[in-house]
Parts: sequence; structure tokens; C-alpha cells
Amino acid sequence: MKSVVMRAVGALLVCAAIGARAEAATYRFATNVSEDSTAGQLIGEFAAAVVKRTDGRVQFKMFHNGVLGEQAQYLQQIQSGVVDLGLVNSGTLETVVPAVGVMNLPYVFRSSEEYAKVMTDADVKEKLDTAALSSRIVPLGFLSSGFRSIYTTKPVSDFEGLKGLKLRAISSPTYTEMVRLFGAVPTPLPFGELYPGLQQGIVDGAEGGLAGLYVAKFGEVAKYALVTNHTRLTDYVVTSTRFKQRVGDKDFALVSEEFQKISLKSIDFADKTEAEQLAKAVAELGVKVTNTDLKPFMTAVEPMYAAARGDAAKKPVIEAIFALTGR
Repeated sequence: MKSVVMRAVGALLVCAAIGARAEAATYRFATNVSEDSTAGQLIGEFAAAVVKRTDGRVQFKMFHNGVLGEQAQYLQQIQSGVVDLGLVNSGTLETVVPAVGVMNLPYVFRSSEEYAKVMTDADVKEKLDTAALSSRIVPLGFLSSGFRSIYTTKPVSDFEGLKGLKLRAISSPTYTEMVRLFGAVPTPLPFGELYPGLQQGIVDGAEGGLAGLYVAKFGEVAKYALVTNHTRLTDYVVTSTRFKQRVGDKDFALVSEEFQKISLKSIDFADKTEAEQLAKAVAELGVKVTNTDLKPFMTAVEPMYAAARGDAAKKPVIEAIFALTGR
């Protein structure tokens, strides 16, 4: 009798193990960055932690380097549930979720401390999550980049020096308007064409992270960096409502917890990396860095705050941020 019982128990354990394995699933994760980039490394760390936390129930198949298309393309696939997760910057995301445009407003973050305070605030997150849900998007968390400034092929030392210059900017309504208010001419140009664009004079410069002067070698042709720290572009990892349903509440909570750890880590990591790479651009590529008075830049973009407050989708977010940062 005892052996019969033991065999029955053993059979049940085998069935349970098979059932547990059956629940495991692999989800498609799209990025437009390389596996060894800063974002790629942080995502890899997150993916490994999720496998461990969920005992292998949640695993990811990574598609790096834009294999599944540009961000705008795979964002549509995320909305339809074809792709489960993706790395999408706030400039791209605002074209689908207008409320995210507030996060791209120039000088909405005046320091790394303000950025961290806002990005980890539960009320701000809830407002953005609610706005995204209407587009069938569930933001998982963020990866910080450093502050963005301006680099040019011609010497520029202040706000007035930007007038009439053709500057490449992210293709988003917020970034295009910002460059216009700076007195420059927003010039659309794919990121992959920026180096030859600078080299051939198609553009006189670009707004972007100054780390790119070294990492992407833009400093070989753009020898002047104007420190404006106008925005802090954020990469979001977004999922679909379908992904959340498939994973289930328990495992989705674990996935969210692990990404929150990566989000916090990315803030200091981005600042440190930005400073180190700019220093290399100066030392190795001869880039000249100029610090300038930021007041004219801040004054020029004030109409963008008024416009955001007049937009029903953006008003709750900008007011929450300004209340949080004492503005």
C-alpha cells in the first residue's frame, strides 16, 4: 500500500513539474541599440534577473540593433501584441502618447536630482501610465540618458550664436519646436546620416548627448560643444496590455520590481558615462567645450509650458511635475 501511495505522490510531483514548465514562456523584446551599449547591457542585466526571480517562467528573446525595425515600427507591433516589449525613447513615445511630451520639455528638469525625483514619483508615473493605457501601452520603466546639449561645426558661444544654424533634432513635435525657439532651423535627418550630414554641411550641428561626440565620433567633424543641458531624453521600456495579461499579476509585479532597480541604477550611470565620454572627446578629438548663460534658453521656451498647460492631455502631468519641483 505504501509503495502505491509513494508512486501516486511521485506521479503528482512529475505532473506538477511538467505543468510548471508548461507555464514558462519566452517574450519578444525589441531594441534599436546594440547588446553591448549602455542600454543593451542594462536590459541584459534586467532579463537575467527576471529569469531568476520567476524561476524561468518569464524569459526574453532579444532583438537588438533594430532587427525588428525602427522604434516607431516596433512600437506599433507592441500595441498590436506582436512584439511583447520594446525600448522606445520619449521623443518617439510622445507621438503615440501625447502626455509623454511633457517629459521632453526643455528645462522641465533642471538637475539630475529633479529628474530622479520626478521619474520615481508615484503620482507622475500613474498619470503617464493612465495616458499610455488608452493606446494599449503599459510602460514598464525607464532608462536614463544624460542631459542633452548642442554641438556644432562652427564656433558658438551663446544663445545668439545659434540663430539661423541648421540643427538636427529628434523627430518629435516638442524637440522641433524647442530648436525653433532657440533661433535655429530644425532640420530632419536620420541619426545614421548625421555624421556625413555634419561633414558635408547639410547641418551645422545637432542637439544631443555630448557623449556622442566621442562614442559616435561626431567630434571628428563637430569640434564645438555648447553646454545647454536643455533636456534629458528618457528611454522607456514599454509592454503591451496583452503581455501583462499573459504574464499574470504575480509575475508582472516581479518583472516591474526588477526593472525599477535598473531604472534607478541608470540615472547615476548615465551621468558618469556622459562625463567620461565628453572628457575623451576633448582629450582625443580636440573638441572645445563652452559653458554659457542658460537664462536666454529658459526664457525662450516658456511658451511651451503655457501650451502644455492648455493641452488637456499634458496639463495634469506638467502641473504635477512643477508642484513636485517647486515651480
